[in-house]
Amino acid sequence: MRKYSLAHTVASANFRPQLGNLEAVKDSQNDKRATIRVRWWHLVLLAIVVICFFGLAWWQWTRFQSGSGTFQNLGYALQWPLFAGFAVFAYRMILRYENEKLAEENDPETSNQPYVADRHKLEQTVTAIDDDFLPTRRNDNVEAFNELADPAARRRQARKQHPTQKKDS
Repeated sequence: MRKYSLAHTVASANFRPQLGNLEAVKDSQNDKRATIRVRWWHLVLLAIVVICFFGLAWWQWTRFQSGSGTFQNLGYALQWPLFAGFAVFAYRMILRYENEKLAEENDPETSNQPYVADRHKLEQTVTAIDDDFLPTRRNDNVEAFNELADPAARRRQARKQHPTQKKDS
């Protein structure tokens, strides 16, 4: 009986340990990921979110109709259904973007290229700003800087420029 190491067993093409329905080791031919599909639990969570948002809208509507209701309650009552619509829109867009990314990764023509959204990050080059564009910095010594920042010195300078003004006592 011949003994095999774990590395030899995992490296062999016939070894596919099952973890539920997922294969732990994939063949190089089947290395493509499938698209993300709508699952029942996605819809349940989305329905819970939408129901909660419409419940909050109803609550704000009843607050608006009560004696102490304000137009702020009316605004919230109109705003919560918009949030529910955004949750549905965001879910659809996330699925769409992820499936586009998977399709790009699975495409044999672009398999060695980065994802379209990542290309911009990788292709950015460092640009230099011309020295003439930025203003020149003053090279004051510490004493001159402190004199400019001293409020008493600014008052003395203002008095020298406008000696006709009288002090209010």
